[in-house]
Amino acid sequence: MPKVVYSNTKGLVQEIGSGFSFVTGTVADKVGLHLYQEEVSFEGSDQDLVVATLSKKLPQNSIIVKACITTSTAATSGKIELRIDSSLPEVGDDVAGTLIIGEETDTSVPDDDLDVSILGHTVVDLTGRNVADKVYLFLTSNVDVDVIGSPKVVVSVLYMGKGEPELI
Repeated sequence: MPKVVYSNTKGLVQEIGSGFSFVTGTVADKVGLHLYQEEVSFEGSDQDLVVATLSKKLPQNSIIVKACITTSTAATSGKIELRIDSSLPEVGDDVAGTLIIGEETDTSVPDDDLDVSILGHTVVDLTGRNVADKVYLFLTSNVDVDVIGSPKVVVSVLYMGKGEPELI
């Protein structure tokens, strides 16, 4: 599916890629509101580890307006969180970075980690976040629950900034 871009100079146009952007100025400037979505699959994991990294990084100095994670293929059990950091972790690394979605944020709805054993379960972050130099998004397992199975999770990030997510 092509990327859809709406600009005030060209109107609605299609580009190579995926997602949707509202941009001001020219389409080449890419300043505006962007939606980055990616489905991530991973194998089971022990507690409190990085389970998957996203394939693109956000532009520096952008603002995350909203973020959500949804189980698209259920696992046997497990809970995960969405985090962001200035360095890209490896799968299997200990948990690090800033928590975006998870039980300990007090801004996630519901106030919990994503339960990957429930198909369609969704957790949304309600607070805007300044990205600054923390451009790498990744999923981590819950501190108390192993992930058993091979879930798939859709990560959706609505952000304001200059530029599209860049392939890592």
